[in-house]
Amino acid sequence: MLRKGKVIHLALMDTCCIAIANILGHWLVTGNIHDFNPKILIGVVLLYEASLLVSGFYRIRIANSSIELVRKAVIYLVPVTLLAFFVCGMLYGFTGNLCRSVLAGGILSFMAVIAMRTLYRMMLMRASLEKNGNLPTALVYGAGELGSAMARLSGKGKFPYRVTGFIDDDPKLHGEYQFDVPVLGSIKDLKSIFSSRKFNYLIIAVTGISPDKVHKAATEAKNAGVEVKIVPALFEAKGRADVSVRDIDYADLLGRKLYTIDKEPLFDMLDGKTVLVTGAGGSIGSEICRQILNYNPRRLILLDIDETELHDGALRLLGYEGEWSDTVVPVVCDIRNAEKVQRILDQYKPDLIFHAAAYKHVPLMEKFPEEAVTTNICGSYNVFSAAKKSGVKKVVVISTDKAVNPTNVMGCTKRVVEMMASALNSPKTEFCCVRFGNVIGSRGSMLPLFLEEIKAGHPITVTDRRIIRYFMAIPEAVSLVFRAATIAKGGEVMVLDMGEPVKIYDFAQHLIDVFGDGRSSIKVIGLRPGEKLYEELLADKDNTIPTEADKIFKARVLKSAFEEDTLKDFIDGIKNIKPQEVEPLLRSLVPEFDHHLNKNGESG
Repeated sequence: MLRKGKVIHLALMDTCCIAIANILGHWLVTGNIHDFNPKILIGVVLLYEASLLVSGFYRIRIANSSIELVRKAVIYLVPVTLLAFFVCGMLYGFTGNLCRSVLAGGILSFMAVIAMRTLYRMMLMRASLEKNGNLPTALVYGAGELGSAMARLSGKGKFPYRVTGFIDDDPKLHGEYQFDVPVLGSIKDLKSIFSSRKFNYLIIAVTGISPDKVHKAATEAKNAGVEVKIVPALFEAKGRADVSVRDIDYADLLGRKLYTIDKEPLFDMLDGKTVLVTGAGGSIGSEICRQILNYNPRRLILLDIDETELHDGALRLLGYEGEWSDTVVPVVCDIRNAEKVQRILDQYKPDLIFHAAAYKHVPLMEKFPEEAVTTNICGSYNVFSAAKKSGVKKVVVISTDKAVNPTNVMGCTKRVVEMMASALNSPKTEFCCVRFGNVIGSRGSMLPLFLEEIKAGHPITVTDRRIIRYFMAIPEAVSLVFRAATIAKGGEVMVLDMGEPVKIYDFAQHLIDVFGDGRSSIKVIGLRPGEKLYEELLADKDNTIPTEADKIFKARVLKSAFEEDTLKDFIDGIKNIKPQEVEPLLRSLVPEFDHHLNKNGESG
């Protein structure tokens, strides 16, 4: 009803404007208005109004469109003016004053209709500026599409910040205006800009920005007492159409570039299937579950020993509307319980298994090596064996870069798991493994711990000044795991390109620069048991074969030391293994296992 009233109001205003414009046009041509024919005036006004109504002119939101208004006005008002001109010309002659006054009136009518809407938009902008007067001011880094959208929304009062300036690395934009907001310079000028102008926030709105630039921008902002926000990466946005910002975090300082995968093969693999995920409550497992639901599975089985993480994960997947459903089924189960694992698989008959359950913390598994053997090796065998007996079509094993030339118990047990998967592979049940390195923000990983140490004012503990690691965002890692699973043939080990290495000591210093309050420093504590200075480069061209997908390679691996017929006896023999028996066992299975030396030859 409100919309209908607004249309009537605008139509009446246009009628008045068009009538006045035509009378004015007649006066400009003839010098008087006394001889103007009112019937012609009424006819012309009605013709214009009918044209505007038919064109949908009144359905265009004035606050959101300018080009569309002008386009519609040109398309529908100009032909009406020409039509009136020719009709009058045919009836009264083309050289008479009437034809010329109709033409002048048409031009003025077009200008009046557009001018009225321009005035309306100016009034809206003025109201928005008054409304935004108390909003925090923001300097936006990036005057491209994202930054321009922020300025446009800010001008309409639909952005929680008042954008009053831009910086951009393109020198051609310097000195120009985007939606009445000036481009003040580049990132090199930040210090002088902050000293000459008052800003509450710096918003980074550049996709694919390098970590060095994020660090520089955040450091300059911190020194000037300006808070920093950043536009989320595309895989964080999860389909949001609006322009949103969040606080800067440690992942932004890593600068991992976005990667988009072809989703069609993933639908072929997951659509309408029953999928079981072991370790579903963990960082990787929970993200696997979340992404699987995007591909319309028939049923998703969440299996984990941790009841709290399992319960909370199922709640999140179901939008906090229930703890389980016909589609999402949480199952509390220890993969070391072979009988129960078999019972679960026989009950739900999954088509596909993602095996993510494992012990992963290197120092703890050095201290309790028997746990790594019974969970990572024996537990994995239970899942693999049950999968074959229940007719699972494919098992995707989540492996690690630490399985390459392992120097610790955890990595070596994961290499044994890869070998078992290869030995058990068959045409009916395919097994493939996917290796990748550290993921950003996983439970217990170093980066969140660094931030906790900084917030508490404690020193950041780094094991060695030279230590390097490769990092990948969890959503990106899982997407690549899915894509690798669609490419991998049975018995293969796939590896993910982890990008550029990160020097942990330098990164820790960057964190202190951006998030520290002067209390934190870096403390070097020495390598932990089983820890390498340098993790293996997974995508090394000498050890891998390219595949059809970017960032996914096939590893060249040694032949498995196992035979399927003897695997069960082997597992039965190590279920109650003693800690001192673990190292000799692993050495016999994985000849490249170098437990006492790190990759660079130093003692671990």
